[in-house]
Amino acid sequence: MNKLTIRGLTKKEFSVYQSLLGLKKATVLELSQISGINRPTLYRLLEKLIKKGLVSEIYEGKKHFYIAENPEKLVNFISEQRKKAQKILPILKNLEEEAVERPKIKFFEGKEGIKNLYDELLEERCEILGFAWSDKVFKAFPFHFDFVKKRVKLKIPVRLIVPNTKITQERKKLGKKELRTMKLIKNLKPFDAAYFITEKKVITFSLKRWFVGVLIENKEITEGLRSFFEAFWTTFK
Repeated sequence: MNKLTIRGLTKKEFSVYQSLLGLKKATVLELSQISGINRPTLYRLLEKLIKKGLVSEIYEGKKHFYIAENPEKLVNFISEQRKKAQKILPILKNLEEEAVERPKIKFFEGKEGIKNLYDELLEERCEILGFAWSDKVFKAFPFHFDFVKKRVKLKIPVRLIVPNTKITQERKKLGKKELRTMKLIKNLKPFDAAYFITEKKVITFSLKRWFVGVLIENKEITEGLRSFFEAFWTTFK
């Protein structure tokens, strides 16, 4: 017997239907011997097939027989299943769109942890936005320059809002080569953290003492911070 599957029928239900179709009519005992399915299970399967209109039952004297309906009934059954699926498709799509994604939060510690956070920034292959005190980032994490090389190789652009220092002025000169656009801000009060935003993630980490970082993956938080970044970006020249 082939291993066809039919939408709306389990493999066992279809197997029983096929067996009956070849036998014309059969008792549960006969079906059990041919299919290898035990009788209690067969009774349950036959009951389901009767409800689906694919099997009928008749009595001849004291004997109880089951008969498979003709294949046209099976085709009609498949067609009905398709129609039902089409009707509920808009409802299912609406549920999918309205589903609230559970926020993902991960914590990282130490320089190795921050290194892993840098890898997270590259996963989406999308533009990265950032607020950072660049001089402190370079001093705390020398591997930042390896991250830049990886980012450029993957053709991932970055836009940064950073303090106006000698180091950032030099970095700005390499902007085109390293796919980096920068806004240098004067009179910015020093801070000891870096903040980066991708399309789906917000990543932040400290730049002194115990190095700790946090990754937040949440649509609302990410969109909110992206909005703030864009507002600052258009404010500064």
